[in-house]
Amino acid sequence: MKRLIVVLALAMAACQVNDQGKVEPTAETQTAAAEAKEGTREAAEDVKEAAKEVGESVKEGAEQVRDSEAGQRIAEGAKEAARGVKQGAGEAAEAAGEAIAREGREAQDEAKKKKQ
Repeated sequence: MKRLIVVLALAMAACQVNDQGKVEPTAETQTAAAEAKEGTREAAEDVKEAAKEVGESVKEGAEQVRDSEAGQRIAEGAKEAARGVKQGAGEAAEAAGEAIAREGREAQDEAKKKKQ
């Protein structure tokens, strides 16, 4: 109850009643609101600029890592690993193909034996 009274008192202090009986904010309240709005706009611009700077810094750091000797070695290692995987997959496919061919020959031989 006390909080409600305090809030109402603050609201009444920030407002005034005009000639037509409507409640309007006082000049001080309007000025404070305008200043707060401008401060918010400036803060948003500052945050946007800081985010842009951080993004540029991260981009530059990534480029430095990519262009560094260690980054180049990592990239070459990844390429070598990919070649190894591709070769291993090819060898596995070849072995599977040989096994299938062997099974096919055995099935043909079995069919020929049953014919005789």
